Amino acid sequence: MKGDDFPASMDGADMRAARAHLGALWRLGRPATMTELGRVLGLEGRDVGASVRDWERGKSPIRGPTRIAIRALLDGWRPGELESYLRRAGDQDE
Repeated sequence: MKGDDFPASMDGADMRAARAHLGALWRLGRPATMTELGRVLGLEGRDVGASVRDWERGKSPIRGPTRIAIRALLDGWRPGELESYLRRAGDQDE
């Protein structure tokens, strides 16, 4: 799966599929969690997975910059700090 495989306007199912594929790309053996994806995308706040959760549930739209970032991640781009963004001790997420 590559970034170009995703439609111009992503929906919740596309976001879930992206998390599953990113988990495989990052060799997690599971889908990336909402919190992990939120961290990688640079989201801020007390619950960085909340925006991802809202996108997947259709509560808020997945806007252009997010779609571009997701496509870049699916095409293999990895932030230098990727390992620090992935599951940390005590994380509770989907």
